[in-house]
Amino acid sequence: MTRWRALRPALGAAILGAAALAPGCDARRPTGTSAQATSGASEAPATTAPATTGAPAPPLEVEFAGCSAVHAGPACALPDDRTLRIWVKAPADARVAIAVDAAVVADAPLASLDGARVQGGVLARVPVAAGARALSVTAERGGGRASFRLELRPAVDAPRLKEAEALRRRGDLDAASSALDALASDADPAVQALAIGKRARVDLARGRIPEAIAGFEASIRAHREAGRISDEFLDRFALSYALLFNGRRFAEARAALDALGPLEASYPEGRAVKPYYAALLSSEAGDLRAALRQLDASAAGAERLGLSDHRLHVLQERADVLQTLGRPLEAQALLRDVQASSPAGRAPCEQASLLNDLGWNALQVAWASGGSSEPRAGAERPRSLADAESPLMAALELYGAACPKPAKRANALTNLALAKLEAGQAGAARALLDEARRTDARPDAGVAMYWLEIEGRVALGSGDPASALQIYGRLARLADASELPEGRYRAALGRGRALEAMGRLDAAAQAYEQAEELRGDLGALVPLGQGRGGYLGRLEESARRLVDLLLRRDPRRAVRAARRSRARALAMLRWIDRIEALGGEERARWERALAAYRDARAAFDEEGRDDWRLSSDELEAVRVARASRGRSIRARLEEALLLVRQGEPAAVEVEAAPALEEGELMLVLHPIREGWAGFAITRDGVVAQRLPALDASAPAAALAPRLLAPFDAQLRAATRLRVAAHGELARVDFHALPWDGAPLVARMPVTYGLDLPRRGARPAEGAGAGRAPERALVVSDPRRDLPAARREADAVAAALSGKGLRVERLSGGLATRRAVADALEEPGLALFHYAGHGVFEGLDGWDSSLALSGGSELAVGDILALRRAPARAVLSGCDTARTEAASGARGLGLGLAQALLIAGARSVIAATRPVDDALAERVMAALYAGERGEPCEQLREATLAALRADPSSDWASFRALVP
Repeated sequence: MTRWRALRPALGAAILGAAALAPGCDARRPTGTSAQATSGASEAPATTAPATTGAPAPPLEVEFAGCSAVHAGPACALPDDRTLRIWVKAPADARVAIAVDAAVVADAPLASLDGARVQGGVLARVPVAAGARALSVTAERGGGRASFRLELRPAVDAPRLKEAEALRRRGDLDAASSALDALASDADPAVQALAIGKRARVDLARGRIPEAIAGFEASIRAHREAGRISDEFLDRFALSYALLFNGRRFAEARAALDALGPLEASYPEGRAVKPYYAALLSSEAGDLRAALRQLDASAAGAERLGLSDHRLHVLQERADVLQTLGRPLEAQALLRDVQASSPAGRAPCEQASLLNDLGWNALQVAWASGGSSEPRAGAERPRSLADAESPLMAALELYGAACPKPAKRANALTNLALAKLEAGQAGAARALLDEARRTDARPDAGVAMYWLEIEGRVALGSGDPASALQIYGRLARLADASELPEGRYRAALGRGRALEAMGRLDAAAQAYEQAEELRGDLGALVPLGQGRGGYLGRLEESARRLVDLLLRRDPRRAVRAARRSRARALAMLRWIDRIEALGGEERARWERALAAYRDARAAFDEEGRDDWRLSSDELEAVRVARASRGRSIRARLEEALLLVRQGEPAAVEVEAAPALEEGELMLVLHPIREGWAGFAITRDGVVAQRLPALDASAPAAALAPRLLAPFDAQLRAATRLRVAAHGELARVDFHALPWDGAPLVARMPVTYGLDLPRRGARPAEGAGAGRAPERALVVSDPRRDLPAARREADAVAAALSGKGLRVERLSGGLATRRAVADALEEPGLALFHYAGHGVFEGLDGWDSSLALSGGSELAVGDILALRRAPARAVLSGCDTARTEAASGARGLGLGLAQALLIAGARSVIAATRPVDDALAERVMAALYAGERGEPCEQLREATLAALRADPSSDWASFRALVP
């Protein structure tokens, strides 16, 4: 089941208590203030100024943290321990001095300065004497001098405010409210403002949302008027959080954060924490790419400023996003980092939340590693299951004593039941399920869904598929009554497993096909925060089972199921990418539609908390009674999804048979329950083979007998090969595999196909236009650091001109983002050739780009947004066809070459890894040397020429990709 979303409630509790004490704030920031301070002291009003000497001042960046409050100026109110954290970055040979008033605290070259080395600077802890007026940092080098000065103030003690806060933290809201009301007439306006903010937190805890929002707005006005910068930050964070998680008021939540922009330079901690709350907003709006970038920024800022608590929360949230996206191994590494870095005295509820996360993550790792959720009694127990049980048991102990949270304890019990079930211990799983039901009498519908799935799997594991079929039928009715998309998917998948166990194979195939259709809907919900328990890789189970079953009975249906599965994965990647690209009114419409859907969804969930108790007849009556509201919820969802589908149909389809040339062979590979299904498709039919489990990183000589030998007869009859490989096998260079005494590409041209539905890609420019495109665009060396790229572009332009194309060149500083994008969208573009740096970044290449001049770039999202695409493209740069960021990722990625194909290009030649500048020049010269022809034929000749010239080179790094 999805792990308990404990982080956000924990954050909520933290920001409720984050308002400062007069005139400072509580030294503990909202779950540990975080952020990325991206600018240095040069931005801060607490000036870094060059000394008035003739020599140039050395660069100096200074950030400060640990103040109990920060006032306009900025001025730092000292914390109780009178110790500040100062991050200093300067040239290593610059002499850096840190002083408090006239007392020098440190004076040494930066490289020798005491402190932690962080991001090219030094993080120092500076004790400050009582009564100190200023802290200064200077850097000197070669007669030049730069300086930074921060005014210091004493903290003002406010014992009654502290007492009220202690009451609130203990949960005594009535007493805290009375104490805060008494402070409304305090003689100090700062105490009055802080009391208003704390009272707003009490209202928020009581569910009095309008009163809480009004209170935060009042306290923010008072803080701004008084110049209390840090307190305005904290109350704006709390306001943004309240608006986001109580009504999905995206625009207002964003405005609450954006208003902090002018203050960021004066408050590095606030500048650090802001990206975290922006990431929560992005995640809730489905913009997972932006959320990951913002979380990375926040973690970097936390590291610079020594905000260890906040860094832990950031990493935990990032792990959650990674799990949502089917990256459990990467999430596991982050969670283990959090566990290893957690202080011994961490709050019990935070410890329990982390332990439950670790257990749930280990389950996901087990599912990803095994590709199946079959009980494995008697089989060797995966290490990941032991990794799951230990933290879950520890979480249960905490939830039962130090952190008494019945609903969360039931959640941990359910996760532990799933772990026992994976280990083949059906009896233990059943006992844990019964305890979970006793612990939480009113679970949310998602938890109840997993309870029924556990029951069904226990029945299957006990050899009683008939009972399992009944249980999954009940799960389907619960899902329909509660509008649970993941429940519908789980029910269909479970029905298929039960029917298959009963020998009703036709009915089982139909159930798996229904699950696959539902998988498409559920995949679209992942960026919307739904289906988090059925992360993307886990959703492949229905496809694996369907392909496996049909492989034995109907190879044509099996290969179509495999191709549909791949198309669904690509469609979801496109939708996620487009969410980030929404801007202006489109984004506002998206957020309004999403908020309407989520509000209706939340009300439906609350109403359905007792549905799991109902009989089948009662569930059916409830489903009928709620039918109209269910249709309304689906309509609101569809309204939101239409904005990112951009005209694509909701149902992902593929042609019954791919369009193949005479003599062309298409090789499709898709994972099944154990190993792989391989299909050789020609115009004459389909040949299917069951292949063993494979290590995609194995040497070519080991892979060839397993991947090519089963299709030897089909390969010998073919004149060209198109490969459509899913998951890990997409990384295999099929064209370089040895076959019949030579690399396969020596025997025939090889392309790599996305197998896009014809209606899923926009037509390339010139297609159907009644005339051949006549223009070519050559972009070269935008960063001016690749001499071979410049020579390559000269040769390419000359070759294209000689073949009758009109060539437009954008080189060096002329290759700006605007110039390149405009040129790509002009009509009649036959070819786009890029020679420069390809940059592979982000999860599965989401942030990959072609480097352009002035530090600009053409990213995947920019390519998908093109109104027109060139008919052909050659991307002569590193990683331009790379898609996978990490080994073991099961899904597909979306890189630069793939984005061009989706945008409408008919062929792209690109590299799947870093490529040597000289090798790229040689390959490209050979590519254009011959007559114009099919790109795959041209690349074949160029590749073989590179192999003959230097067999030790990475001659196989370029691929020809087609839709």
